[in-house]
Amino acid sequence: MYPWFMPLHQKLMRSAATQSLHHALLINAKPGMGKHEFIHTLANDLLCHSPVDLQACGHCQSCLLNKAHTHPDRYVIASDKQISVNEIREALAKLQEHAQLSQRKILIIEHADSMTEAAANALLKTLEEPTENTYLLLTVSNIQRLLPTILSRCEKNNVAAPSASEISGWLQDTYQQNVAEDMMRAYEYAPLSIAAALLDNPETNYLSFKQDLGAIKKKQMHSVAFSQKWHSQAYQCLGWLQLMLQSKCLNAPDDAKRLHYLNVSEFVRAEMQRVHHQGTNKRLVLSHVIDKVMS
Repeated sequence: MYPWFMPLHQKLMRSAATQSLHHALLINAKPGMGKHEFIHTLANDLLCHSPVDLQACGHCQSCLLNKAHTHPDRYVIASDKQISVNEIREALAKLQEHAQLSQRKILIIEHADSMTEAAANALLKTLEEPTENTYLLLTVSNIQRLLPTILSRCEKNNVAAPSASEISGWLQDTYQQNVAEDMMRAYEYAPLSIAAALLDNPETNYLSFKQDLGAIKKKQMHSVAFSQKWHSQAYQCLGWLQLMLQSKCLNAPDDAKRLHYLNVSEFVRAEMQRVHHQGTNKRLVLSHVIDKVMS
């Protein structure tokens, strides 16, 4: 389990041990934190017949079924698309059945903030009148997208990003990787996003982005070549440029420099909105922005 989830895990499992666990748990964390892995681990632990130190034993019938992904009392809705009312109704119908292992029943809803309004309304009755020993585990990245009626019936658990020192320690212990704080900031201190950038995408991560900007400054790379390489990540690149400009604005030696960086930052912000529009030539936008920022 990721260390930044350990305090929450212990709190929830202690509540479960004293029969005081809320029937609907909402886990709110930004992307790249590992909230989906956490919620599945929590489900394993809650379904285990003989937890050891608040964690699944790994050997009971329930744990073996979980390992095989065939537990009859565990239901999952996981989709990158919008969650429909039919998906919710089908899952809730299964929850009405008796637990087959005489233990708890659990419904996991990943990306609950992607539910349609009809789907959210279909979930309300179960949230208001849960059946005994039934638990709903929901994950969200944008809690503001949930209906207030859903929020009011869930126990909200907000998981903050780890500190720079915690991320550094985890990366070193897990992957023997070091990372500068500006890269952590570029990935919003989301540990899994940072790890993926370092290990899976070294050619198009923040470090490579900075190196290419340096090459442009030294006239070793043209903005057209830059935009060709980075156009598929145009929005991300513009966001990184904004971070750099904000940092320069904070550290500017005088008001004139601060105003300059602020104006350029606002220009980049406007261009970020443009690249979201269908049909926008991202290569052209990115090349134009790079020319202006690096001039």
